[in-house]
Amino acid sequence: MFRIIAAALLCLVATDGFAKDLKVLTGAGMSMPVKALAADFSARTGDHVTVVSDTAGGVEKRMEAGQAFDLVIATQTVVQGLTKSGKVLPTHFDLAQMVAGIGARAGTAKPAIADADQVKATLLAAKTISYVDPASGGITGVFFLAQADKLGIGEQVRAKALLESNGTGVAEAVASGKAQYGVTLISEMLPNKAVTVWPLPGELQMSTIYAAAVASNAENAMDAGLLLDDLRGPKGRDASLRAGLKPVAN
Repeated sequence: MFRIIAAALLCLVATDGFAKDLKVLTGAGMSMPVKALAADFSARTGDHVTVVSDTAGGVEKRMEAGQAFDLVIATQTVVQGLTKSGKVLPTHFDLAQMVAGIGARAGTAKPAIADADQVKATLLAAKTISYVDPASGGITGVFFLAQADKLGIGEQVRAKALLESNGTGVAEAVASGKAQYGVTLISEMLPNKAVTVWPLPGELQMSTIYAAAVASNAENAMDAGLLLDDLRGPKGRDASLRAGLKPVAN
């Protein structure tokens, strides 16, 4: 809907002489591509773009509490809930599918994770496993424990857990050696160069999709629409791929 007039609007934004302060709230797993596109958008338009990342539950709580943002990016479930409560506009767009992975300290040999049986054996042999605390509102911890339960090793995984409040904390726990392995979104571990990460096999992979919508009370709705066009376009898809996410077509 925004792309048709994007070029004309961009010219206006870039030449109206008034820099905007565009505020973006995103699920943490999308923060890597969002920040990259935000920096490019800011360089082109002169707007200042603030990107705040949080867990899926955190995004929902911030919006329901009335915090002001122009563009909101979260899981489909969260965006649909915010639409029902009137916090975002009813038109929203899917951006990328989450991809979960297992991370180890850089230089560590790749663990055996080719299929569910190998993942099961690797997790059973691990001394410590870090993942996002489900109580923090992050869906990756819930997902991982559900997969562990499906493999019949939920009790053992919980016994060796090192819980973190977000995926960045999981990556830091692995990088510091506190945890032998970390399981969370690849996009949350990739920025930490002290960690190497590999995707979980397809049979244990996530199907959750990130979606975006303009906030109902956005002060800069036009600019939010332009940035959303970037996220949906070729640059956004490339940035998502580099972050270990799987772009989806609208």
